[in-house]
Amino acid sequence: MKVTALAATLLISLISLSSYALDLQTTFNELDKDSNGFLSEAEASEDALLHGNFTQIDSNQDGQISFSEFQSFIQ
Repeated sequence: MKVTALAATLLISLISLSSYALDLQTTFNELDKDSNGFLSEAEASEDALLHGNFTQIDSNQDGQISFSEFQSFIQ
């Protein structure tokens, strides 16, 4: 019985993490208007938090935010 409850809890956790990752990717894709896989400063200006922290989020200072930079900032 305990093993079943543990397995169910683990499954729910995995589903929640997958949903979170998909939501994060969906949000990034919606902001990425030109679908090039990066957010320009103009695209980031659609969101006040991203725009206000653009330089901080753009950790490699290449003038755009990658999905991994976006993900690191959100987490």
